[in-house]
Amino acid sequence: MSSHILIQDPSNLSTRYSQQDRLGYDGDAETDLDELIESQLAPEPEEILSAESRSLDFAAVSPYLDRIPPREADLIRLYHHDKMKQEQIAKLFRITQAAVSYRLHRGIKRIQFLRTIPELENDVFELELGPKFCDQDREILWRMYETTCQSEIAKQMNLTQGRVRHRFFRALQRIKDLIAEEAREKQVQVQMMRKQGKSIDDLIQAEQELEDTVKNSRYGKYWTVFFAISDKHFNILHEVSLPQFRDRGDAAIMPIGE
Repeated sequence: MSSHILIQDPSNLSTRYSQQDRLGYDGDAETDLDELIESQLAPEPEEILSAESRSLDFAAVSPYLDRIPPREADLIRLYHHDKMKQEQIAKLFRITQAAVSYRLHRGIKRIQFLRTIPELENDVFELELGPKFCDQDREILWRMYETTCQSEIAKQMNLTQGRVRHRFFRALQRIKDLIAEEAREKQVQVQMMRKQGKSIDDLIQAEQELEDTVKNSRYGKYWTVFFAISDKHFNILHEVSLPQFRDRGDAAIMPIGE
């Protein structure tokens, strides 16, 4: 007898069931906090950058060059900073002009994503998330920040890709819960003020304080980063390496004949 198993993200699966019997559940408060976190900490919209435009501001992309594959960074620097033509770059690296164009587009696409998320520091990451997450979950999160690739992380950590995915989404939900816990007291204050019929000005100030609590949460930047990756950006920073071209320093660029 054949069977079919569909792996679901834990965050998606949980939404199919009622939360009303959960300890501490408060319908309105829970919904409001969830929406507030998503609205206040959502990644910045991507600004479309033209990979081949000569008007591209190199200063706007240069801070991110160390986060993309080295050869792509080299091509972007030569084309947008040194103002070399694609044909000249192709000749320099003994590759096709089409390969240069592809790599420029791919590199700029990676940078477009990186510009939407905050930069993380490993020391701070370990200090803030160390007490809240086990070693394996922290390693998965940090490797996801560096590579955005589930299969590569699974290979590096000798885990299944399904396990990496499950623990990543569980950790993402846990980060959201931590932010909600920090904001819970302010949320209760707002609810009480509404019930007591406080003035509009007082309510506006209390709601602003609640928003600020969410926006300034120590865990906020982590939710922003990992939500951005989960939102259609898996593999955005991952480079496929083909062994037969590894010695040339750029696995994905096909060489022209000698």
